[in-house]
Amino acid sequence: MNSYIDNLIEILYKVYNFKIIEIKKSQGLYSKWVLWREENNIIRVVFFPRIENINVEFIISDLKKLFQNKRLKFTQVIMDKEASLSAEYIDNYQLDYEIHRQFELILINPDLNQLVYYTEGTRELANQILQGLIHIRNSENISSKKGIKEVVVTYVIIALNVLVYIVTSYLSGSIMDSNVNVLVFMGAKVNFLIAKGQYYRLFTCMFLHAGIVHLGVNMYSLYMMGTFIEKVYGKLKYIIIYIISGLFSSIFSYMFSSSISVGASGAIFGLLGASLVFALKMKHSVAREFIMNIVAIIVMNLIIGFSIANVDNFGHIGGLIGGMIITYVLSTMSFKKV
Repeated sequence: MNSYIDNLIEILYKVYNFKIIEIKKSQGLYSKWVLWREENNIIRVVFFPRIENINVEFIISDLKKLFQNKRLKFTQVIMDKEASLSAEYIDNYQLDYEIHRQFELILINPDLNQLVYYTEGTRELANQILQGLIHIRNSENISSKKGIKEVVVTYVIIALNVLVYIVTSYLSGSIMDSNVNVLVFMGAKVNFLIAKGQYYRLFTCMFLHAGIVHLGVNMYSLYMMGTFIEKVYGKLKYIIIYIISGLFSSIFSYMFSSSISVGASGAIFGLLGASLVFALKMKHSVAREFIMNIVAIIVMNLIIGFSIANVDNFGHIGGLIGGMIITYVLSTMSFKKV
């Protein structure tokens, strides 16, 4: 709520020539910032009280002292998530307003980003606030689109994994579990086949999954870690980190485990390794808790892996090591962040 009001205050300040003063925030206000401007030898003062526990008279008293008893016109801009354009709701607000006739009123529903009601004396200001709300809505849309663009690689990787699983489940005849023969056919890590020259399996196995739960857990983890690494290192480095981590995972699994192996978890452990390298490099800028949280996540996932059967722990360790190595190498190279 406070950031929403701050955005509105900034627009009124920059575009509509309001000035800003600061008052105590412990008086039932959403914001400590109060707006004012001179209009026809009268100073219009705009503040943002909370709906409950409003001590308006106390606020007004403080403001009169600040303006040395000049002629003031007070406008309350109230944020109410329950506000609506219904006649009943507006009638109730008009009734409340009659009780405090000395104050002008503008009512906004912040969740809907909607101007719901204003008293007649605030028509010009209400129109300016409406323009501010439109600007906020447009900015949020742009920010949302920009946010998606910033992590588009992660979404593409997730989509590829899901698409491959759809094909796998179709060939397996089951949406819940993948047939092992289908996994082998589609490129699972199978040691004796890799030894015969099918090296592509070191890559393809990271896009295959043994079941819907396996896929869901990995894709959730990929979303959480991938979006962070993509924002920090940029798309190109992120792609390199992901692929190299996945290959390290497959190689470690090939070297130390004879089991058939599939899954994106090795590459995801590589992203954990990349996060750890980032945290250690930025240890003077990030909280110590941030580093400890990453270490705790890595240790916890490794412990879980060693506690559950049929988990490729060597693949996880390989991915973690590969992610740390490649991230350190990339950190010393000059890449344009895209």
